[in-house]
Amino acid sequence: MPGSKISTQTIMMMKRILVLLLILNCSFAGKAKTQNAVTALELKVENPTLISLGFDWRIEGDENLNAMVAVFYRKNGEKQWREYLPLFRTGRGRMADYGFNDFPDPNFEAFYKIPEGFAGSIMDLEPDTEYEVKLEMTDSDGVNGKAVRQFNLKTRHEPMPFAGGEVRHVYPADYEGVKEQPVYRNLMHAVNGFQTWCDNYQTIHPNRARPGTVIKVHAGVYKTDYHDYRDPGGLWLHGMQTFTADGEPGKPIAIVAAGDGEVILDANGSDRYFNIATADYLYFEGLTIKNTRIAFYAGLQGLAGCKGLTVKNCRIENVQYGILAQDARSEDFYIADNVFIGKNPIDRFNPESSGAYGKTEAGYAVNLAGQGHVVCYNYVASFWDGINIFTNSLADPAMGQQSRSIDFYNNDIYNINDNFIEADGGYANIRILRNRCFNGMSQPLSTQPVYSGPVYWIRNIVFNASQGAQTFKMVNGDNVLYYHNTSTSHHSHYNLNSKFKYVDVRNNLFMGPVEFVTEGQKKRGLPIFLVMHDDDRSIVDYNAVRVGRQGEELFCEVTDGEKICTATMKEFSRETGLQEHGITIKGYDIFMNAKEPDHAPSNKGKLFDPAKIDLRPKSYAPVVDAGCVLPGINDDFSGKAPDIGAYESDQKMPHYGPRNR
Repeated sequence: MPGSKISTQTIMMMKRILVLLLILNCSFAGKAKTQNAVTALELKVENPTLISLGFDWRIEGDENLNAMVAVFYRKNGEKQWREYLPLFRTGRGRMADYGFNDFPDPNFEAFYKIPEGFAGSIMDLEPDTEYEVKLEMTDSDGVNGKAVRQFNLKTRHEPMPFAGGEVRHVYPADYEGVKEQPVYRNLMHAVNGFQTWCDNYQTIHPNRARPGTVIKVHAGVYKTDYHDYRDPGGLWLHGMQTFTADGEPGKPIAIVAAGDGEVILDANGSDRYFNIATADYLYFEGLTIKNTRIAFYAGLQGLAGCKGLTVKNCRIENVQYGILAQDARSEDFYIADNVFIGKNPIDRFNPESSGAYGKTEAGYAVNLAGQGHVVCYNYVASFWDGINIFTNSLADPAMGQQSRSIDFYNNDIYNINDNFIEADGGYANIRILRNRCFNGMSQPLSTQPVYSGPVYWIRNIVFNASQGAQTFKMVNGDNVLYYHNTSTSHHSHYNLNSKFKYVDVRNNLFMGPVEFVTEGQKKRGLPIFLVMHDDDRSIVDYNAVRVGRQGEELFCEVTDGEKICTATMKEFSRETGLQEHGITIKGYDIFMNAKEPDHAPSNKGKLFDPAKIDLRPKSYAPVVDAGCVLPGINDDFSGKAPDIGAYESDQKMPHYGPRNR
């Protein structure tokens, strides 16, 4: 009422309320500031490989996702720092789905929360070389803790036999010439130290091979009968070469061809040939292993996993699995310059089998889990899948089964039923570089799931993978990066329920069919460019796409259930903000030498010889100088800008497959 007085008690009450509101406001403001500011926590340096270094830096805060980590590196002794791609934001509240949702126990935790942080790699370094690395964390909201980390790291060297080790010799049973000493009756005898024959199966012995021992296997055919109780080959009861002795870093137990002719280890139909799941730092070189289900059994999840396995310059043929190592406690494999030939038909199609896949006896050439592995310069043919991470590697570190810091590069993969390469089950820092993939029957490259990321797909070739409508099969994952790949498949995701959070798709060349592809009731053709993600920070730009049809919805973006489709790339860019610098391509005349493959869904067409296909762009092709600069990835470009696709027009093609042929 006018002229009325407010009581002292009311005034005091209003003051208390005002003070309380101020306190609450300051509290909320401080809390919001703290949540948006980033706090630097533990930095994990992952197992180095020969050419890569990986990092996982945990944080708190940064709820508005604007913190960044810049990456710089240089060789020890150099003055100038080199810039690299930044680390990628991980976590962001993401839950990893183990696929156990139907587990009958209602108290079972089917999800694992990915820790908040940043992860990433520096790639294409020199082996056995020391580098200085600097990581700089910034955030406009503030950084708590140590924001700059600087340290010296060294890449791994290629494993070799120890030069000063004891030498043991093994000869085939029918050898009649002079033998170098000391001679052991078979491989298990030479490695485990006790002759395995008849009743004698002692595997722990004072005379077993010590770290650094070199076992020279002399020329001939080693074919034992594991059904024969008295066979001198020593496989009865075991049915396989079971090794129990360990080498150590720098001093492996090396089992190598002696150099006096071809060494053929004929498994004679056994289930497994080398059982090395509990033996660390074994080295195999120059051997032919054939006629077995699993050539190298190196571990099964939850049972055992070995460390430091090296397989070099070997030929592994007529097998169902080449190297099987599915326990992620395995570390630091080096699988290089080998030939893997599976049991599947070499012509890819078996008329006696129903379905487009044909007969599929063979599983994987290489299937592994763990950390620090390198699989490079191998030739792989006639398997269901080529080179894979074990799909059921898990994310929770309490389970001890994370797969991270793994390199697949410069492999030559041919005639595959399903996926040339799988990053499935990877946790972080999976690097897939410069692989050539010809003649596939399904989804060429797979990423399902990836728990934290990043996964790098860089400069890979996919040619004649017609059964798969998309280059990349992607279901559930985060921080998946595609740079400079060339593919004759469509670019699309596996289904419309993909849960990818962040993708970065730049400088890729997609050369799918320009018309509907039909065969019987099957039809393939739309859309030609499909991007699925759930993060508005995703980058999709500078990609070249082959387009032929008009007036149809060819370009689509799907985000969190919403779908935008357009008929042209220009409309697509205007509607989505993606592909602002993208270009369209008409035909295969942009390549030095390549005819368009058959895109028919049944994939019964002919097989293409990679040696007769040259996918480098001609100097006048529209993809030349049309890409963007990616620090550390394409610094060696020539011309005004990097070329789009896997190759620079005036540079030599990389070497694919074994370097010894």
